[in-house]
Amino acid sequence: MSKGARNIDLCFTIFKEPISAIASVTLQTGGQVEAPPTELKIGAIMTDGTVYAGLSPDTNQPMYTTPRDASLTMTFNQAKIYAAIFGAHGHQDWRVPTKNELNVLFNNRAAIGGFDTTGWHWSSSPYILWFAWRQRFGDGGQNYDFKVSDSSVWSGECAASKLSSGAWASNAGRGM
Repeated sequence: MSKGARNIDLCFTIFKEPISAIASVTLQTGGQVEAPPTELKIGAIMTDGTVYAGLSPDTNQPMYTTPRDASLTMTFNQAKIYAAIFGAHGHQDWRVPTKNELNVLFNNRAAIGGFDTTGWHWSSSPYILWFAWRQRFGDGGQNYDFKVSDSSVWSGECAASKLSSGAWASNAGRGM
């Protein structure tokens, strides 16, 4: 047996199972096999300009955001309206993140970038009738405040609060 044939035989022996699985899928799909999805890195910029922010702890779906906070502060209700009508990066499905999603944004803030760390960011999570949860991105503190108080909002697929922060979008697919 030649050296080349021995190498091919060795590779086949080592990778027998993966090759068999790929061959099976290839036959089942008529020769077309889609590459497995690559794992997104937090902070990755998608082809549409949004930023991958991590997985939502509430839905286990990917979250995407805008590259920076909105440029103004708003009350809770203003933030919800702003996010609902916000159109950026080809998406009309932005929303304010939940309290848990906002905490994911805080924890991933260094990789995501663009956060206002001097103020508070609204979440969409109510506390009681006149109060809602918010989070400070300087130290991660979470508390509730009157919905009529000004805070920021982050743009993204599940984040917001300080309507100077932006607005989150839905979990629709984003290209890399």
